[in-house]
Amino acid sequence: MSKHWRIAFILAVAACLLISACGGNSSATTSTSTPASGSTSASTPGSSASNAGGFNCVSGSITASGSTALQPYVDAVAKKYQEKCSGARITVQPGGSKKGLADAENGTSQIGNSDVPAATNQTDLVDHQVAIVIFTLIVNPNVKVNDIKTSDVQGIYTGKITNWKQVGGPDLPITVISRPTTSGTRATFKKFMLDNNNESPAQAKNLTVDSTGTVIQTVSQTAGAIGYAALGDAEKASSSLAILKIDGQEPTAANVTSNAYKFWNIEHMYTKGQPSGLAQAFLDYMVSSDATTIAESLKFVPTNTVPENIRTTHNK
Repeated sequence: MSKHWRIAFILAVAACLLISACGGNSSATTSTSTPASGSTSASTPGSSASNAGGFNCVSGSITASGSTALQPYVDAVAKKYQEKCSGARITVQPGGSKKGLADAENGTSQIGNSDVPAATNQTDLVDHQVAIVIFTLIVNPNVKVNDIKTSDVQGIYTGKITNWKQVGGPDLPITVISRPTTSGTRATFKKFMLDNNNESPAQAKNLTVDSTGTVIQTVSQTAGAIGYAALGDAEKASSSLAILKIDGQEPTAANVTSNAYKFWNIEHMYTKGQPSGLAQAFLDYMVSSDATTIAESLKFVPTNTVPENIRTTHNK
């Protein structure tokens, strides 16, 4: 082989090796960004995507509606997602948990937000559990009570107790602030605070308001008022109301994790059938590290920090 041929041969081999190496790197990059196929578990949100719990930019428009307790969290995560993915439009609407479930069922919304599980006849709705919400009892500051027994809450909300002096407070009539029957917060309150009994407070001092924010505003502006709301929203308004302990237990993540505090529930985002496209990508992002940071700032509790046996038995 001549000297010129040897040089040409060496250059050709080197070029082949370089092209092969570049091609290999390009293939690896492409494969990591492609979602894997599979089915979504009813208890594990977003498991059908390869980056479940991560971020995947998908353009399009979706609506999530329902729970006003869950709304601040979903809205904050939606804004963060849209900052990263400018082609996405995620609308978050209130209306109550029952409306969210109905919206998902009839296709009005791609995602239905709910503080409570879907009804047993809503079998086509797929459950994506995204966080745990802590609820709390709140009172107007002039009540001057900081701890209340479950039995006294039941007395107040069933009309047996009508004055704060009956539970160690001042001589002041109790004004009961309730949520409508479509509210998941009300359903949670009924189950865990009223032992599944219906609310039936003294009618002369009873108000029903349609959202978490309105409950907080009404309690803060009404002498002798008591109501219930999500902890994160209540803490934002803590300068104008008082947050109560229940049976000596504070509404904290630690007390939820140990099951010492009972007034909490799992937050659900339902889809009609398995999600796809932007709905799937957004549900994946709802359990990402970004979303967890937002959840904790709003006083929601990451689902996986509460023992599975406590989560499983909480709604039974």
